[in-house]
Amino acid sequence: MAHDADLLERLDALAELLPLLAGALDIREVFPHLSRVTQRVLPHDAIALGLLTADGEALEMHALTSDVDFRRPDRIHVPPEMRYLLTTPWAYLLCDDMAEDPLMKHLPAVPAGLRGSLRVPVKREGKAVGGLNFMSRQRAAFTDADAPVAQRVAEYVALALAHKDLADEAARAAEARERAAALEQRVRALTDELAVLGRGAPRRMVGTSTAWRQAVAEAAQVAPTDTTVLLSGESGTGKEVLARFIHGASPRASGPFLAINCAALPEPLLESELFGHERGAFTGATQARPGLIERAAGGLLLLDEVGELSPGAQAKLLRVLQEREFQRLGGTRVLRADVRVVGATHRDLRTMVERGTFREDLFYRLHIFAIALPPLRERPDDVLPLAEALIEDIGRQLGRRVAGVSREAVPRLLAYPWPGNVRELRNVLERAAILAGGGLITSDHLALPVPMARVPEAGPAVSGRAALSPPQTPVAGATLPDVERRMVEAALVAARYNKSRAAKALGLTRAQFYVRLRRHGLDAQDA
Repeated sequence: MAHDADLLERLDALAELLPLLAGALDIREVFPHLSRVTQRVLPHDAIALGLLTADGEALEMHALTSDVDFRRPDRIHVPPEMRYLLTTPWAYLLCDDMAEDPLMKHLPAVPAGLRGSLRVPVKREGKAVGGLNFMSRQRAAFTDADAPVAQRVAEYVALALAHKDLADEAARAAEARERAAALEQRVRALTDELAVLGRGAPRRMVGTSTAWRQAVAEAAQVAPTDTTVLLSGESGTGKEVLARFIHGASPRASGPFLAINCAALPEPLLESELFGHERGAFTGATQARPGLIERAAGGLLLLDEVGELSPGAQAKLLRVLQEREFQRLGGTRVLRADVRVVGATHRDLRTMVERGTFREDLFYRLHIFAIALPPLRERPDDVLPLAEALIEDIGRQLGRRVAGVSREAVPRLLAYPWPGNVRELRNVLERAAILAGGGLITSDHLALPVPMARVPEAGPAVSGRAALSPPQTPVAGATLPDVERRMVEAALVAARYNKSRAAKALGLTRAQFYVRLRRHGLDAQDA
């Protein structure tokens, strides 16, 4: 009974540690006070708190207080023969003389004259995460009767560590919320203030869907850097929109924004446009001409359909991204490239790398920061806000106000899958606005294309493919250019606005197809 009463009295004496440790966010700051309080009921010359490293192979000396002067180790290796203590429950370990213990005699405390030791585990959720070691100059300074006192101190230390972890977690969460709020505020400010969309698009960023906001947030994060960006998504999803957004929010905003469609030009002309040429570089090169990389100095160059680059152009672009240098066609002088490059593609470049049609090293140079843009069919909640913004822009372009979309036309806009994405929505609304003559756009004004039928190709065996064919119903009063335009539009829709596939379906070369796009005003840049 006397022993129990003595133990209770000793444990009660430790009670003042509880408020001290509960309010401490860093136990190292209160460790000397902990030692003084504990000294009254558990005399010692030093206390050390070691916490296990993530790999469980060492103890990091987290806190130490000592009346003995000795070098404090930052890290103590846990011998393999003692690692059972990490998985097997243990209550306490007594050592009469550390100098005679084969596992403890190498501790820095031993040469300093410390001998007796009482170690107890520090536990979190029932698992040992470290240890508290009470040490004394005297041999056999501690007994089994001291163990409950040491264990109570270890419990208080574990509580303090838990409070610190919770405080750290709360601080990290608060910091993450602040970063998210700052990013959202930045995105909102850029969205409202920057005229970031190009031809045929509204003058502000529009969309509240999660996928779209994620893409915009990523663009806002990468914009202040000079990192190369790769924008991927179907044609018409807003790749040039996001590229302009990145440019407008970057330190290069005062510099030029230039764009080129890598699929629109034959290889020699494309390389000349990108890298420039010297006089006499090829037939017709009567004078030297700088390329887009030079003209975009201090700004941003958007390489639309970057997956269509030829192997030769890919190698030269890699040099621009890797070494920041290039040469004009027909030139020998090495020029510096002071330009930020943003690539855009609707193709899967990783698959192209696997097939050997796109350089792997160039892919990784472009893919440093990739942003995926969702198709419009995956963001249906954005259709009507986009339509409103587009109508406002169309009104400015036409020089007259457009009343808007009638209630009965809304279901048609929402039901249509928009394979051409925002660009197709814009084209449909522009035609409808003209027909409406300033009034409300009704269902009758919405010329939503019907997918073309697939019919067998004429002629002998041609690999069994099916060709795309426009509807065969004649349109009264239609002229030949009208028919050609409808065929080109229908081919684009059926090919999901993949120009190479649309050209192939119509039996045209890519160059011939682009001629017809320009002829009918269908060659707008990616929206």
